[in-house]
Amino acid sequence: MPQHNIDANLINWSELMDLGWKNLLLGNGFSINIWEKFGYGTLFELAQKDVVDTKIALEGLALFEHLDSSNFEDVLRILYHAQLVDEQLGRPQETEIRELYENIKNSLGSAVNYAHIPPEMADVRTINEELRPYKNVFTTNYDLIPYWSVMHTDTWRFKDYFWGEGNCFDLSDTSVPADRTKLHYLHGAIHLVERSDGKTQKLSANGLHRLTDLFDLEHPEQFPLFISEGSSEWKLSKIKRNDYLRFCYEKLARTSGGIVVIGHSLHKDYDQHIIDAINQSSISRVAIGVWPLMDSTEIISLKSRLTQDIKDKDLYFYDSQSHPLGDLSLYVPMT
Repeated sequence: MPQHNIDANLINWSELMDLGWKNLLLGNGFSINIWEKFGYGTLFELAQKDVVDTKIALEGLALFEHLDSSNFEDVLRILYHAQLVDEQLGRPQETEIRELYENIKNSLGSAVNYAHIPPEMADVRTINEELRPYKNVFTTNYDLIPYWSVMHTDTWRFKDYFWGEGNCFDLSDTSVPADRTKLHYLHGAIHLVERSDGKTQKLSANGLHRLTDLFDLEHPEQFPLFISEGSSEWKLSKIKRNDYLRFCYEKLARTSGGIVVIGHSLHKDYDQHIIDAINQSSISRVAIGVWPLMDSTEIISLKSRLTQDIKDKDLYFYDSQSHPLGDLSLYVPMT
């Protein structure tokens, strides 16, 4: 039976695991549990600090401020278009635009490289095994841990919808055998790019083991497709403009059965669109992982909030560390 008491008690995952859970939603807490640098501010904040190899130049910061945005894609796209205009005017500012474009691109790559766990350190074998039982895996994380995990072994078990020409997503070709685990990047990921023709492409091969290479793209009109921050309204607006992101979001909104949530606060300021998709879906049961070291008043507040926000679903609040994907054994200490 679902837990109705709004108190600080949390269920152990072992009491829920046999209820039948075919869907999984991963949030940033999942990644932080593995590598704490994922929780160290946003990429935009990181890119302004001395800890990264390349900081955003003052001219670049002025562009972010002018756009009232912390989204690298917005600034890179403007600079690309500025380059096209400059070419038509005889290239009077060719050097300045190119150098600023390279600075913004490299500062993004440096921030991701600083924040991201090295590929050989994550326990991808365990994560691979724990993802297999789920029919659908939804993640709002931009990092490469899920990708590395599904590529570790028995890759045939997993499908990510990027089997079209040139590793592109094709909305007309999304059929998947029933026995596969399907991976959905709800907010994009750092190994996905949106091409100038509107198609979403997955970068692969050796570049995914050299994070900085992810941003040395073959064509300057390609931009990393991921949402690193912003309000729920802004995220949903971007999701609707991209056919791959929209497909993933609509898939969540059409999901049925039970869903397990790990590392996700489902806060309405940032994730109202995720809450809305769950409410619109035919999901009947939601198991929400709660970090057990939270203050008891915070646990009670979270329970109260989600009990009001998630409608007509059976809710279970469990100790996130009791789930294999939230287990402390996955944590990688800083060296």
